[in-house]
Amino acid sequence: MEGIAGVQARIQQIVSRFQTGPAGGGVLGAGETATTDFAAALAQASDAGATIPSGGSLNAAGVDPVRWANDFLARLGMPQTAENVRAVVAWQQAEGTAARFNPLATTQGGFDGATKFNSVGVKNYLSYEDGLAANARAITNGRYENILAALRRGTSAMEVAEAINSSPWGSGDLVVKILRAQ
Repeated sequence: MEGIAGVQARIQQIVSRFQTGPAGGGVLGAGETATTDFAAALAQASDAGATIPSGGSLNAAGVDPVRWANDFLARLGMPQTAENVRAVVAWQQAEGTAARFNPLATTQGGFDGATKFNSVGVKNYLSYEDGLAANARAITNGRYENILAALRRGTSAMEVAEAINSSPWGSGDLVVKILRAQ
């Protein structure tokens, strides 16, 4: 198996092993649909299959934008849809920061070894994991429920961008502008 087609074929193999019919007895027949949460999760993963591979290049923050977007969404428990990944990648572009392992330019503290990147208080983090955790902590601090709600739906990068624009996050309308230019 090679590439995305191989990944999708493998996902289908796994899905077929776990899907059961409405009465819970056996493999689904043609035209039937599974009702398990596991099957729904795998279907969602299949939708994200085209977005998971990394682009192979690092942005100014020292991360692969696509990989980081997928990892960020996973950390938040959000669907890894193409639209969500597109929104988070555009958000990183809008921030355009070189703050180490911090592509959304958060000021989130509480991580050993984090240093001040700029006068606003944006942080450099020591590791990819710290930067990911810091951004997840920042976005779930109670001030960004509109962004989280748009990500939870996972259907529109522009909806996420508009939520960012109407939130206290510092990106303003730059994410909207980036998506419109694509």
